[in-house]
Amino acid sequence: MGNKEKIKISDASLPSVRSRGLKTLLYIILLSILVSILNFLFGWSSRESIPYILQPYGDIVLAINPYLIYIQSALVLAIGYIIVNSLSNAIYSYMRRITDHPTATTVKTVVWALGVAILLVIFISMLSAGPWTAITVGSFGGLVVGFAMQSVLSHFVAGLFLILTRPIKFGDVITIAGQTGVVKEMRLMHLTLETKDGSTEILIPNGMVFTQIILRRLEGRSNH
Repeated sequence: MGNKEKIKISDASLPSVRSRGLKTLLYIILLSILVSILNFLFGWSSRESIPYILQPYGDIVLAINPYLIYIQSALVLAIGYIIVNSLSNAIYSYMRRITDHPTATTVKTVVWALGVAILLVIFISMLSAGPWTAITVGSFGGLVVGFAMQSVLSHFVAGLFLILTRPIKFGDVITIAGQTGVVKEMRLMHLTLETKDGSTEILIPNGMVFTQIILRRLEGRSNH
């Protein structure tokens, strides 16, 4: 079974990528509009500051105003979660056109996790006394995790660039890091080569792919 057949997606899936991307954009616009409307309706802390058009409802406005930040935060959390899911699905649809299902699923999961983390930081910053508190805590936590996972992240990012730029393709015969084989798989963490006799698989970390000279055998050329 050829590797190319594993990653092919029919043209019918292409509109799905655009529709999911458009849906994500519409959710973002909807969230912005709703937050703005709530701010206009209830964002007044004194009767004198209330616009003339809302004066008849002044008591309701003043009663809801102290709870406005909680209402907006809940709205951001709810619709924001929908946005994160929609964005991760759009990313999956795009990645599925150029790579296999496990890789696309991994990218989707990473995007979803990052989106949820950002959403939680925004939510906490809206509720906290000062947004800088939440941002500082989030930045410190991200810094600690970043140092702990520096090697893993370097291979992951390299894998993304390898999948997107595709300097090599399935079936290429290459030599890298002193190893020669046929490109069998390009995953997020490593490149898999298979020896000509099919008896051995060679896994090369993606971070190494971008730091090594790659020799690629040209088709139809003899070796002399």
